[in-house]
Order: sequence, then structure tokens, then C-alpha cells
Amino acid sequence: MNWTAISDKGLVREKNEDALLAYPEIGLFAVADGMGGHLAGEIASKLALKILAEAVYTHSPVDPLPALMAATEQANRQVYTLAVEKEEYGGMGTTLTACFIQAQTLYWAHVGDSRGYLVREGKISQFTRDHSLVSDYVREGKITPEEAETHPYRNVLSRALGTEPTVLADTGKVQLQTGDLLLLCTDGLTLHLADTEIMELVMEGTLVKQAQKLLNLVLERGGKDNVTFILIEINDA
Repeated sequence: MNWTAISDKGLVREKNEDALLAYPEIGLFAVADGMGGHLAGEIASKLALKILAEAVYTHSPVDPLPALMAATEQANRQVYTLAVEKEEYGGMGTTLTACFIQAQTLYWAHVGDSRGYLVREGKISQFTRDHSLVSDYVREGKITPEEAETHPYRNVLSRALGTEPTVLADTGKVQLQTGDLLLLCTDGLTLHLADTEIMELVMEGTLVKQAQKLLNLVLERGGKDNVTFILIEINDA
């Protein structure tokens, strides 16, 4: 596989509270978008990825989905414990979207409103589900997708890592094909770009050029949030 990644603080935020993880030698990739008070968001996202990496990397899991679940739960405990023990970190948390690629199969775990996408044969599909109040409202039929785009609660999470003693992560797996492109991203990307625009920008050029085009358009449109993403190209049958 080939991959590239970008993490940028954008044009408005003073610091970057996003984080990313890439261990291509074992097929482990993840993004996290931290939240909280002074520096707490940055600490939450980095700590979550550190614990995830240690849990998966050191155990070389034979059964990836349970391993990802256990690693996510362990990261949740560590972030939550730190938030409880240190007053300045109270209420901190993070999103987490992680994938583990093994034998042409993508295993994923997800909490929050960062996203995982699969681009295949000219089509883009989101394989994660946003854990946000607005997304819940759309699924329940309370508002339309169009109304969701401008809803005052569009950035409020319904589930995050580290904000409660336990967390329930969504998990799943996808059978991969040669030529597939995976995108893991924080909401700083999707705040400014529609799914169809993302697909158009990643259809041509090298991964590095695709990534730069995505970032450039985000910044052209205001760069209102930190933006972090990983592009992974599947090239082995």
C-alpha cells in the first residue's frame, strides 16, 4: 500500500488539537480530534493514539476487531482517568477513527464525528457513522440533511472517547480491492468539502498531490478548524 498524511491547524484555531497515527508496516492508521480546555484537546487526541498504538502494535492481533475494540476501551480509560485526576483537563475527550489493514481486509473502530471513506471505481462511500446530535436527528427523521448543515448543534458530539468511564465504539470490516483508496479524516476536512468534491480531488495525480489539493481547498474556504487526514492506496491483490 501507499499512503500520505497531512495535519494542519487551519487559519482560525491557535493550536492543532488533531493528531494522526501511521504504522504502515503493520497496516495501522488513525486520526483523532481532541476537545477540551487549555491544551486538553491536544493531550486527549495524542494520548488516545499513543495507547491505541501500544495496544495493537505490541500484541500483533490475530483477531483484529476485538483487538481494536480492546485498544479503544483502554484508550478511553486512560483519557478519562487523566481528565478526572487533573482539574485542568476536566471534560476533555477526543474522536477516534482507526483502521487496521490485514490481508486485503480493512478492520475499523470509530467514536465521534471524524470519518472513514472508501473510494472505489469512481464512487465514494462513508463507512463510519457520525456520533453527533445532528446526525442522530437526521437518522431519526427530525431534520433533513440540508437543515443539518446549518444546525446550531452540528458540532455537538453524542459520543466521544474519554468523556465517560466506558465507551461503545462502532466497528466493522470491509473487503478491499486493488485500486481502492481509503480516507480517514477529522471534521476540519468535511466542514468545507462535500463528499463529491473530495472524490473529484482524489481521482487524479499522486497521493501527495491529492492531499495537497484537499488541504488547499479547505484553506481557500476559510480553514475554520484543524484539518487532519490520511490517504491510503491499496495496490496489492
